[in-house]
Amino acid sequence: METKPHKQSASLVNKTFLGQILVELGYVTVYQLEEALQAQQSDRQEDVDPKPLGQILLELGYCSPNQLIRAIQVQVEYRDAQPHE
Repeated sequence: METKPHKQSASLVNKTFLGQILVELGYVTVYQLEEALQAQQSDRQEDVDPKPLGQILLELGYCSPNQLIRAIQVQVEYRDAQPHE
């Protein structure tokens, strides 16, 4: 039997993904995020060190530096709110 706290912690884990936070804040669309993730995956397939997602989104002009900083702040808040196991 699954309990609600387990579901909540799983929800918090999902919310620590930077891309998801940027979408939730309305800074990027799902399509823009998908494009950036595909660019990152393409680097991996070419055995190139993939750029950080935030850098790709900035280079594509999909978010501003201030929006990225705010999303990272939210990411840290979510992670700090998670129970430490």
